[in-house]
Amino acid sequence: MGKLKDLRNEISELLAKEEKAYNIPSVCISYGLEPGEESEAYASKRLYVSKRLASKSGDFLLQLARRLIKDYDASELGKVIATFFEDSIFDITNITRKNLLDELTLIGNISGKLELTDFLIRIWPLNQMPSTDPRFLNASGDIWQHMVNNEDWTYQYLFDSYLGLTYTSDEQFLFFLEQVVHPLVRDKDEQQEYVSIINKHITTDGFEMQIVDYISGYPLYRAIKLDDGVKGSVKNLIFAADGPKPEIVLTDSINNDIQIVKNEKYCLIFDAPLPQTGLLWRDLVSWWAEKTSQDPLDVEVERKLYKRLLNSLDSEPERLVFDTYFRSFRQKLSDRLPALIPQVYLHYDPYTIKQLSRNYRLARQRMDFLILFSNQERVVIEIDGKQHYSEGDIASPQKYAEMVSADRELRLSGYEIYRFGGFELSDVVNGGAVTTNFFKNLFAKHRVYF
Repeated sequence: MGKLKDLRNEISELLAKEEKAYNIPSVCISYGLEPGEESEAYASKRLYVSKRLASKSGDFLLQLARRLIKDYDASELGKVIATFFEDSIFDITNITRKNLLDELTLIGNISGKLELTDFLIRIWPLNQMPSTDPRFLNASGDIWQHMVNNEDWTYQYLFDSYLGLTYTSDEQFLFFLEQVVHPLVRDKDEQQEYVSIINKHITTDGFEMQIVDYISGYPLYRAIKLDDGVKGSVKNLIFAADGPKPEIVLTDSINNDIQIVKNEKYCLIFDAPLPQTGLLWRDLVSWWAEKTSQDPLDVEVERKLYKRLLNSLDSEPERLVFDTYFRSFRQKLSDRLPALIPQVYLHYDPYTIKQLSRNYRLARQRMDFLILFSNQERVVIEIDGKQHYSEGDIASPQKYAEMVSADRELRLSGYEIYRFGGFELSDVVNGGAVTTNFFKNLFAKHRVYF
């Protein structure tokens, strides 16, 4: 009980330190804590949070701590928790992290072809991080003084005590490893050596560095969670229908070859090989250019594809999500922008309700949006209007049950599913902010960085 009390105190102190009093109630709600009055938070932020943590279980507190470490880059909280509990709250355990860092330090040259601070700035915003020495403006000054000028810090101290790498989020730790073997940091032969060392450690925790792309002939590695996501590979991608439903037949059921025999002109079929990186917007534009015999470098080709996909959307909230996605991230991510694929067929039911021998059709024949971060990492985004849970204006428990049942099936198959209520997207300004914030967090989860 003493450990849980200490953990509650640490969480309360963190939120009280990081958030303004007027934000505390909404922040607590976002983390699954009970709502309260703003005046209570003004009286004491720490007590406001502590009161709402009092009844929470150890499992809840540990999961909350894990989210806070990621959201607030609070490696110190991770360090404190490690003194409370023997089990790590991370997928990459503290033992794995320390052993791996020890071996990388023993080999040396962690920063590769880059100066140490130039390498570290790829991972941490050193110039915005405060200095621990009044002689320097920021963390860059600290590191240069003690790692380059005086050489009185060890790498263990730098990464463990100063940067908190042993106790930071899994996403941050894996991003660090990905930078260690990045083509700008390391030559090809060295990449393979370091990847082998890294994999020797992280595979015990269910991760592996894999090639996901190439830059000027150099492999680009990413840490992939093993036995996670959807099994198998994408074979048919039918999407963006803007007219009558296509009629589909199997031309070879053994090879899963399909053919659209009616209404093909109203939908798109991505028939190019899917890269290991998943489907990027640049891949979709290149495919569209080839399909329409146009120059993929012509900006008009991209615009026409964007309009074609936008026209397939059924509602204003769907169009808001699609438009906001491109306005917010097209320029920032450039060629690394994942394709947001609208109206993707998941099941195909060729009959009308009257023709069916059963009195229902397969749930969720189409996904509102699909993102393929890789063949296995598939994210479904649904925009729920009232048709998802009502018949006309009357609530329909049957419709709702069918929807959540379909969600369960997809999740068990390895898909990630996220739902928006149409109401939260009904206002353009607020809906745009909700959408942008969601995709920022989704990109962070899948380590797509700006």
